[in-house]
Amino acid sequence: MLRNGKIQSQLLVQFTRRLASSKQPSRKQENEKSTKSTGLELPPEESLNPSYLARTLGSNYRTWVVALEKHPELKTVKRKDLLSSYDTLKSLKYTVDDIVAKPMIIYYGASTLSNRHSVLIECGFQNISIQTLFKYVTVINKPIDMLKAHSLIPYDVNVPQRLIECFTDVHLADNCHVSANTGEGITLKALRQSLLNSYLQERLQMDDTELQKMWRVYSRVRHKSFRSVQDNIELLSKVFKISAERLRKNAFLLHADADNMRRILKEIPTINGLDIRDIGYRRPKILMSNCDGLKQTLQHVRSFGITEDAVLRCLEVLTLGPDTVLERLRDINEIEQFQVLGSNPRILRLVHYQNKARIRLDYLNQLKVRCASLHILSCGSDAFAKFARDGSDRTKGRDIVVYLGNIFQKDEQLLRNLLSRHPNWCHIPVLHVKQCLEFLQSKKFGPDDIFQNIHLLLYPIKRIEEKLLLLQVTEALEELQLPVADMHALSNNEILTLILYLIESEFHFTGDGIWTEQHTHHVENFNNLLPDFPESLNKVYKYGVKPSDKSTMLHL
Repeated sequence: MLRNGKIQSQLLVQFTRRLASSKQPSRKQENEKSTKSTGLELPPEESLNPSYLARTLGSNYRTWVVALEKHPELKTVKRKDLLSSYDTLKSLKYTVDDIVAKPMIIYYGASTLSNRHSVLIECGFQNISIQTLFKYVTVINKPIDMLKAHSLIPYDVNVPQRLIECFTDVHLADNCHVSANTGEGITLKALRQSLLNSYLQERLQMDDTELQKMWRVYSRVRHKSFRSVQDNIELLSKVFKISAERLRKNAFLLHADADNMRRILKEIPTINGLDIRDIGYRRPKILMSNCDGLKQTLQHVRSFGITEDAVLRCLEVLTLGPDTVLERLRDINEIEQFQVLGSNPRILRLVHYQNKARIRLDYLNQLKVRCASLHILSCGSDAFAKFARDGSDRTKGRDIVVYLGNIFQKDEQLLRNLLSRHPNWCHIPVLHVKQCLEFLQSKKFGPDDIFQNIHLLLYPIKRIEEKLLLLQVTEALEELQLPVADMHALSNNEILTLILYLIESEFHFTGDGIWTEQHTHHVENFNNLLPDFPESLNKVYKYGVKPSDKSTMLHL
């Protein structure tokens, strides 16, 4: 294997000049991987039980036993949600005896209860019982005259006029579709929807098509109190500077909670220095998230060593629930291909698109594709389908550069310039680079020595280990005509350089030494070997295009 010493020395000089890295000293302190589990656990929460309910809400143990037996679904309510609903009901002057009479009332969220009560007040209801509040959906579908006949609304209340007066920022009566003298045979639901249509046409210039879409897609808006809708529009337009046109395109904002948005403004004024008002403008859906949930999500992200700068690169993560974010952050630490991307500033894209990413990763593994970059795992369906069908098992090197930049604390462009001296560097997955780095570190090679021989991170660990053992053989050192008696006389930098030389000398210094035996031969007619997409994608193929029926399935 080893050739004439003089020729070897010339080749060694030539090869190391082409591939050897700059001798600039690197920082000695490595940036340790910070996405390992922090031990942050969600304590298992007990289901609601009679003892807890009697102790927290009042009444007696036996009463709650009966209630839970009759309504077992109450056991699924989280304790924090129960307390919020209870506090809301107390603020609305309902007693524990009222709640016990209709225990399922606490199944509804606090904001739902508060909003429904406001709607009934706006419509003229007086002395709203717990039964009326609980039967809100039924009540709102009844005609006004029937509600008056049952003394839920006083006879002298002009319901249409009362509702029109809820809107103070426009003169609705001038061109309203429903006059104050509208007959009382109309249901509250129909009356409110007609008035809200008129208001939105006047205030946001919504046309009939946009209104029909809103009722079809965001039907919950019809149950929002008029004053809260007006409050939302005022806050969104004046504080968040969202135009009427943008509000029309994001009509779900009409169902937002203005008080919650004010809390967000006060308690989360900035994220990584960016004003929350700008963030809300860029991703309006974030404003629908609960303020406490947003704070908890940010805490989870920080606890896994991820900076708030990463949040700004994927604001969509703030639209997920905090428990979901925590669960997905943990999953990242359990999947090697995801784990190695932990220091990537775009790591939260894997949190947001994790279900899609896991399906794609499984699919690419079936294809024996190793270079699954963060971009490919989270990009659009067309781009992913093109990548899968092109059969080019390579990346643009972004993940490797970011990973090594974090490890060596080096400029990413410098690393790209160094790595690009190797013709095949983009064909190596970042996971292999990490594993190879950890192997060299386990052999006591320091970061400076590894950085100065950075291309070695692209090579199979098995080959590196073989050459490392070879250098421990005295005869091999003599054949190399090195002026040393044993390997221990060589510096770590010289050892790594020799390992790189010994590997590539077998491949005529072409750079092909990076290929393992199973990856030496490229697949031909790649399109004909594509397996079917996973069963979970059979409905819409939202993560890519299913291969045609003519394609031959690759049996794994």
